[in-house]
Amino acid sequence: MKDKSGWNKYRHKRKEIEPQDAELVIESLTNAGDGLGRQDQRVVFVPYTLPGDRVRIKITQRKKTYALGSVEEILEPGKDRIEAPCPYFERCGGCDWQHVPYALQLTAKQEQLVDTLTRIGLLQDLPMEDIIPSEREYGYRNRIQGEIRAGSFHYKWRRSDQRIAVDRCAIAEEPINDFLQNTDLTQTVQGRVEIAVVDGEVIVAEINDKNSTELGFRQVNTQISDQLTARLLDRVEQSECQKVIDLYCGRGHWTNHIAGQHSDKQVVGVDSSAENISAARDQAQAMSLSNIQFHQAAVEKTLGKLDIGNSLCIVDPPRAGLDSSVADILIANPCQELLYVSCHPATLARDLKKLTEGGYRIETLVPMDMFPQTAHLECLTHLVRA
Repeated sequence: MKDKSGWNKYRHKRKEIEPQDAELVIESLTNAGDGLGRQDQRVVFVPYTLPGDRVRIKITQRKKTYALGSVEEILEPGKDRIEAPCPYFERCGGCDWQHVPYALQLTAKQEQLVDTLTRIGLLQDLPMEDIIPSEREYGYRNRIQGEIRAGSFHYKWRRSDQRIAVDRCAIAEEPINDFLQNTDLTQTVQGRVEIAVVDGEVIVAEINDKNSTELGFRQVNTQISDQLTARLLDRVEQSECQKVIDLYCGRGHWTNHIAGQHSDKQVVGVDSSAENISAARDQAQAMSLSNIQFHQAAVEKTLGKLDIGNSLCIVDPPRAGLDSSVADILIANPCQELLYVSCHPATLARDLKKLTEGGYRIETLVPMDMFPQTAHLECLTHLVRA
């Protein structure tokens, strides 16, 4: 979770309203993590609720078609509500759904994905597999981000710039919690940091102005990440394409792995970060790979210069999805196969709509629960040139 992303939008000046009490019943969960109820034909979003809850809320913002509220009292809990195990839940912004049973979280995510793809992407009857659950509902995160100050580690409150000091994170791997509870944090890196488990060792890395660290990006849930990688590599194995182009390749984890497994294929990695490309090249050199090359450039500026016509392309863009120019190039000069890895169903739906209208066909779509206790969802989509 990036420290800067999404927070500023809650700081814009709004027309203040006098908070008003209301009573309503929560009908469903949203892909933003809130519960959804209705009052006077207006949708109301209420954090930390679930279907069946009858709640008294305070409406804090009112728009034309919706309102935002906060729980004042749970008058009657829904039949599925459970007790959250974390003492910081509802204050810390890391988790949305600790009060929701895990089976219900999975069902909600799959239903929300179908709804998003239908509503935004106008896509129906997709070859979608059942969501792959995480083996760990808690203790799955191999890295966390926050701020160290005054000898304590802090998370942000939900939708706020306020901080809350924590000495344990329920969704973090145990080595991270051991570190938080048994380390003098006044002697570590101060300010915005990432605390990560790397090869069994806990490392504290400073978050720079580009919102990254020397550790680079990697998926937070090792078990689901391994399944994602296995699915992706299996698809590459089955492909007849002799060229694989990994766009947004990061530090070349997939790129180098593919080149090492397929000496008969030409492999290309593209990423805008000089630090990422340097690390990817170092790894390729250490593996003695001769069938790989890396380009340090923005994907939208480089893609048109690459010969992708008979290739398999991998795209793993940020949450904003594909730049419109990237989608345009993929349509104007289509690749043979496209593997799209997404952590944001709404932008995935938007991009799949454009790609399918532009000549691609969806072969499979696999949702994976990379982020239990939150509303976030990872997906792997395999498309082919129609």
